[in-house]
Amino acid sequence: MMTSVPELQNAQPLLSNFSVLHQKVELDIDLPARRLKGRTEILISPHSKDLKVVRLNCRQCDITRITANNKQCSNFVYDNPYSKTTLRWDAGVHQHHLLRRKIEGQLKSPPDEELVINLPKSLKIEELDPFSIAASTPFGARSSVGLNSKEDHLGEASSARTAVEQDLRYKPFSIVIDFAISHIRDGMQFVGWEPEDLRYPHAYTRSFSAPGGVCCLFPCVDSLAARCTWELSIKCSKTIGDALSLPQSDVVNGTGGGINGVLKAIVNPALESNMSAEDKALEFAVICTGDLTDEVDDHTVTASKTFIFSCTSPLSAQQLGFAIGPFEHVDLAEFRESAEDDKLGQNAAPLHGFCLPGRTEGVRNTCLPMAKAIDFFTLEYGSYPFSNYKLCFVDDMSPEIIHTGFLSICSNELLFPAEIIEPLERTSRRLIHALASQWMGVSVIPKEPTDTWVVVGIASFMTDAFLRKLFGKNDYGFRQKQAMDRVVDLDVGRPSIYDTGAVVGLDPFEAEFLELKAPLVLSILDRRFTKTGSASGLSRTISRVFMNATVGDLANGAISTAYFSKTCEKLGHAKLESFFAQWVYGAGCPRFRVAQKFNKKKNVVEMLITQIQAEPPERDLEKDTFMRDVKEELHNVYAGPLQPVFTGPMTICIHEADGSPYEHLIEIKEAVTKVDINYNTKYKRLKRSKRQKERIVTAGGADYNPDGNDDVLLYCLGDVLQSEEEIQQWRLADWSKEVEDQMSQESYEWIRMDSNFEWICKIQMTMAGYMYLSQLQQDKDVVAQYEASAAAALVKHAREGDMDWLGLFHLEKAFQHFFCYNDSPMPRPNDFSDRAAYFIQREIPKAIAKVRDAHGRSPIRARMFLLDKLKFNDNSDNEASPNSR
Repeated sequence: MMTSVPELQNAQPLLSNFSVLHQKVELDIDLPARRLKGRTEILISPHSKDLKVVRLNCRQCDITRITANNKQCSNFVYDNPYSKTTLRWDAGVHQHHLLRRKIEGQLKSPPDEELVINLPKSLKIEELDPFSIAASTPFGARSSVGLNSKEDHLGEASSARTAVEQDLRYKPFSIVIDFAISHIRDGMQFVGWEPEDLRYPHAYTRSFSAPGGVCCLFPCVDSLAARCTWELSIKCSKTIGDALSLPQSDVVNGTGGGINGVLKAIVNPALESNMSAEDKALEFAVICTGDLTDEVDDHTVTASKTFIFSCTSPLSAQQLGFAIGPFEHVDLAEFRESAEDDKLGQNAAPLHGFCLPGRTEGVRNTCLPMAKAIDFFTLEYGSYPFSNYKLCFVDDMSPEIIHTGFLSICSNELLFPAEIIEPLERTSRRLIHALASQWMGVSVIPKEPTDTWVVVGIASFMTDAFLRKLFGKNDYGFRQKQAMDRVVDLDVGRPSIYDTGAVVGLDPFEAEFLELKAPLVLSILDRRFTKTGSASGLSRTISRVFMNATVGDLANGAISTAYFSKTCEKLGHAKLESFFAQWVYGAGCPRFRVAQKFNKKKNVVEMLITQIQAEPPERDLEKDTFMRDVKEELHNVYAGPLQPVFTGPMTICIHEADGSPYEHLIEIKEAVTKVDINYNTKYKRLKRSKRQKERIVTAGGADYNPDGNDDVLLYCLGDVLQSEEEIQQWRLADWSKEVEDQMSQESYEWIRMDSNFEWICKIQMTMAGYMYLSQLQQDKDVVAQYEASAAAALVKHAREGDMDWLGLFHLEKAFQHFFCYNDSPMPRPNDFSDRAAYFIQREIPKAIAKVRDAHGRSPIRARMFLLDKLKFNDNSDNEASPNSR
């Protein structure tokens, strides 16, 4: 599933004495030398007249000058943790505690502030008149920070004021900090700047999802809760050639004169020699959070360019990002349908893709659904929260996607051309989730770490809603079923999703589990809403959350579990205390055992539903989970309280003898539930279709007369092998007389529990095999077919013994029938133009590879099958590529 869940610190601990209203950042980046010089201006809103000290996060920087309201701040303390990362003597692993002690302040959550500024005594903090203009516009005219007309894109952007701005009591003052970084160690990734690296040179910011990232590039309040408006100015060389021929001066003290007045030579002459004249002429572009308001050329020393961005939507420093490189632009809005464009009007958000030279076709193909996705989200959940959306694809990216305001920085590994079909579903999901995270994850954030599940769940819920429209309901249901089964297996001895938010950065598994279960909880809540008559389901609640965040009713854009629950109850017209107690605050998933029988006298189906909970198993240490177990033990992460019983509605679908499905809604209230379900059909279970009877009669030499036959004809999936020749070729056999007699006594075809996915659970049914066969043949729902386990059944029956490798024979026969020449095991040349056929062609060899004999070994027959298919595999005329990339 999706990654990059933010690791949260306690809500706004750094802002007890002051808040940041606006921050301006200027960076002059020397790309080949990996260093920069910069300046930041921070507009501070005091919370008290007695504010004497301002504490900021700042790492790997050299502070050269600090002023407060143009008054020199010479009395500041800067404790750079990077100067403490080594011991002065030859220490080994056994002295790790000594190193930990030196950087203990940075290991806290949140970490200690490294830059402590003692304000000058001449700086007086004045109280504001609450009715003054200054009180209503915190830092005078906001136009001074470079706003443009796009701020009215979704209404007044500044209307979504931060919680700080809504409670302004004292006159703000500004702190200006000049700084430099002699070697950028953390915070940015540089690619293509080494002589042996032949890729296009570029650089980009790393993930800032945890404290300690963004403060490596400039002083700030490194907290997700500290949100303000921004102006970002980034200066770099104009072209690749300019960067490689730039005299490398001392960025701390030099202004072009270099260190001690001597200019250094080109950093990497070998790198320049690897570049063609055409490549050297490629111009750098800066793709950054915010709106591009200006580009300024500078030719004082060598050609350089400054890109200025303005962000009028409050964001935290952790939600900023930028990339610098010779990027090519792709207008993804051109894939927007004209009808959608007319329907959205001014709410149609601009959509841009950026990539390195030669990858534009990959961007066009990979990002094809993005325009449709952003329009779907806008119509379904509310206007896009920013003025534009950008995707920038870069090399050496980990994780695959970084979510920042306005911008998603993505790995080039996600790009694929049109002829490759394998990564379509996975990559589309990743990119659409990145887009959904702009609404929920960037614009709206968790109020507390334990509220992370709301943000993670809604972003994935939105993603699934669009993918259901894109790929269809069957694909959506199948993936939901797979995810539910996985959650049931994993959610044993785990904390609740509410508590998991507090430890989400502890281990990758915590984030993966939260991203798996949280959207499923919302999906079953959505289905319960629709059951009670709410046609819009959960979408109306999500839309209301975004609207409240836009107009400023959601303070600081931070959502809590209590707020979300209250909104759901208000708009869904239902009490949800029990639901949230079980699925959000509680842990685990229910398991049901179901027994049923038909009562002829009462004409009802009697059902006994027993609910059990899985106790945390005693397991040995395993290499795959060892580190997670250690971390959870050290941080006291324990299992949540085991639910004695899960309650709620459940839909039971009984397919009766006439072939019609009848849905019945029951209420699970206790660990053991007994229910009688009325039966509607007068027929007994049909043991044969007309076509089967016709085959049997004609085989005996008689004429088949369909007139007067009262049997109901069922058009069964797979009912195609009817002739005697086909039966012999496929080694088919009819039911035995004993099974036929048993079937004739049955009154229904099959039963499906929880047919509407209102539970995250595992259900064990006691149905006969022929009922599962009927379910597989007749139910059009792909989840019903999945539950009938056709492929798994063939693998189980593929073994030697009584079945004589019958399942293996059928797998081989099916592959030969669909993908080989007639009466030959030789495969035809591949043709992946039909995606459904492609997946069948892919899955059958997978199933054969799982066949094992009595000793657990793959039989020689299966191995020879796979070897032959590899040996004679022919892609010469295949328009689609079999590669995954």
